[in-house]
Amino acid sequence: MGNMFVERSTAKYRFVVAALDRFAAFDPTLRGRRALARVAARRLLPTDLGRLTYAFEELLGEPADAARRLLFDWFFYRQLEAASWNGRVPHRRAELLDAARVGAYVAECPRGIVVATIHLGDYLEGLLQLRLACKWEKRVFVVRRAAWSAIEERAFARVASADVELTVLRTGRGAAAAAVRELRRGSVVIVLFDLPDRFGRTVEVELLGRHAHAVRGPAELAVLGAADVLPIFTRYDENGVVVVEAAPVVAARSVPRESHGARCREIAQRLWRLAEARIRRDPAQWANWLVVGEMLATSNRHRDDVGVTSSDV
Repeated sequence: MGNMFVERSTAKYRFVVAALDRFAAFDPTLRGRRALARVAARRLLPTDLGRLTYAFEELLGEPADAARRLLFDWFFYRQLEAASWNGRVPHRRAELLDAARVGAYVAECPRGIVVATIHLGDYLEGLLQLRLACKWEKRVFVVRRAAWSAIEERAFARVASADVELTVLRTGRGAAAAAVRELRRGSVVIVLFDLPDRFGRTVEVELLGRHAHAVRGPAELAVLGAADVLPIFTRYDENGVVVVEAAPVVAARSVPRESHGARCREIAQRLWRLAEARIRRDPAQWANWLVVGEMLATSNRHRDDVGVTSSDV
């Protein structure tokens, strides 16, 4: 989903984003802005909310009134996402937990690193805080959709800097090979892993107590590139501070070629265990509830292109 929703939000709900920005000057917490967004959501949310209702009531087991509040908050966090992508973040209060340790790991790791994240909270700010915590001597690559957009260029300008060489790898022929090659050279590759099979080849994982199919690209890159995996998760706390957490590293491990598939599934399931715990804690902050149904479907269409990215991320 990612910035596809952000672009729609920018076009349809620009005034909501602007109102939230102005309101933030008087109310530095999220409480007042969330209340304002709920009022707007009642009028602006589309009538077909079946997928979100199913997600919150059936998948999370929330009663109807709680699910409704989550739905309104989901709308609210999408407006914050739109503000972030458009560079209109009124309060840049953010914290990377244990930043010194994370920075030291990135600096000292002799292998390539796959930074794996999901559409939770302000993940762009999360990547920015990771960049600020590290002294970058490694090259950094981010795998993105094939179609370029001006909003994407503005958004990723936040993550890059004069001291970080940030290269975008576009989905398509040769992207996976380039990413694997750079990982073997000790570079960093940034990917999102909370995507269904229309964005690439998948691996089966357990999600919300069900069997699901999610893109296998991040895990596959780590295996083929002999790289560590650094999971990064971002959320807003009640005061509007962006909290960024680096989960324990999934260390690279040499496995024979015939065991690559099993190692890929092992890494993917470990990532999803970490992700599910954080999604359950802050369900309204996860943007990709709208594609959960696709992930839970049993079909797993074969794709010849790389299973690394989405056309929408």
